[in-house]
Amino acid sequence: MIVPIVERLKREERQILIFTHENPDGDGIGSMLGLYLFLKKKGKDVVAGMKDSVPYIYNFLPKCEEIQKLPIDRKFEIAILVDAASKSRAGVDINAKEVIRIDHHIGGSFESPYDYIEVGCPSTTYLVGEILRHWDEEEIDQEIATCLYTGLITDTGSFRYNNTNNRTFEMAEFLVSKGADPFHISKMIFERNKLSTLLLLQKSLSTLELHCGGRITLMTVFRDFLREVGAVEEETEGFVNFARSIEGVEVAILMIQKEDHYTWRVSLRGKGEINVQQIASSLGGGGHKDAAGCRLRGEYSEVKNRLIETSKKFLKQKKEALVV
Repeated sequence: MIVPIVERLKREERQILIFTHENPDGDGIGSMLGLYLFLKKKGKDVVAGMKDSVPYIYNFLPKCEEIQKLPIDRKFEIAILVDAASKSRAGVDINAKEVIRIDHHIGGSFESPYDYIEVGCPSTTYLVGEILRHWDEEEIDQEIATCLYTGLITDTGSFRYNNTNNRTFEMAEFLVSKGADPFHISKMIFERNKLSTLLLLQKSLSTLELHCGGRITLMTVFRDFLREVGAVEEETEGFVNFARSIEGVEVAILMIQKEDHYTWRVSLRGKGEINVQQIASSLGGGGHKDAAGCRLRGEYSEVKNRLIETSKKFLKQKKEALVV
């Protein structure tokens, strides 16, 4: 229900924190900034914050320089979590009397009676857009529309993923009518790669493995790759989609080695045949049917084999279900 969260925010007169998950994507940052800019226009005392810096590809977003680094050493009356299944996904402690969650991920925790969660929705920016339109459509300007459109286009894979539906295009049309520029936004996100990003992709593609008759692909980004080409981890955004794009692939896996060389950030992508959220959930993670992730610890070969065997198990279950 939209009404409870709108009425709750309308009556809040104390400072509000809006935050999103670590390793933020376009939906997390777009949701946070869109809501932040709207609440400021409504005269609210509001802070936008996250653990990590703004990734290069999103540094064009309006007022992104106003995002503060978390943790912030004070207690907020209310904190709004966007695009994450629980406040732990922030990667830092959040000091607030009340937390409200706006999200479209499967599962997760309920933080408040005012939570606004719709599983299967195209993006969290879509939900924020619904909230703002219900509250005061006239206050949605070009800056807000740009932030919300960014999350919509990135979380639907430029309207290619199976979370794209008639509602997606209705929201996109509305945001464009409010000033979002599809050409400019797409150019800023997809067409200004750093040379280091392409060199990192080259090295990562050299690790590509096919398993289970080509139904599973796995790529790895080792820490040494980042050092050798002068790249940072955020430049791996979208790498997993190269593995996903291979014909016949049902599960694509990207392993990213963290600084301690023993922790791995794992991205999983599917094409609608397998629910990769279930794979991620069985490994302690979460996400969506076609896009999910988790973190695992261990030696490279151990973690890789665990991911492959777990994926094979779900492929086998799917095959057995079809036979039945």
